[in-house]
Amino acid sequence: MGAFDRRSILVGAFNGLFFALPAAILQRTVFSGTALAGVMLAIVFFAGALAGYAAARPLPPHALPHGAAAGVVTFCGAEIVYLIATRNFSEPLGLLIGIILFALIFASLGTIGAMVAVSRGARTR
Repeated sequence: MGAFDRRSILVGAFNGLFFALPAAILQRTVFSGTALAGVMLAIVFFAGALAGYAAARPLPPHALPHGAAAGVVTFCGAEIVYLIATRNFSEPLGLLIGIILFALIFASLGTIGAMVAVSRGARTR
C-alpha cells in the first residue's frame, strides 16, 4: 500500500462498518424473509458508498482508489463478522465467487462515494 494513505482508508472503512455490521447481521438473521431484509441490504450498500466518501473526503492524492479500497474493506469486515456469527461455510466455491463479486460491487460503491467527496471538495475550494 505504498501509494495509499492507510489512515484515510481505515477511517472510511470504520465509517462504513458502523452501518454495515449491524445491518448485515440483522438482514441475514432477524429480518431474514421479511420486507425489512431489503431495507437492511440497502443500508449495507449505502455503507459501501459512505466508506468511499469518508476515505476521499480529506482529498488524498488518489482519492478514487482510496474510496474503492475503503468500500472493499467495509464489505470484507462485514462478511467476516457474518461468517463467524453464523458459522456457515457449506459451499466454499460458491462462497468465494460471491465474495469476489460483492467485493467488486463494493469497490464500485466506494468509488461512487469518493467521486461525490471529490466533487464536493472541488466545489467548496
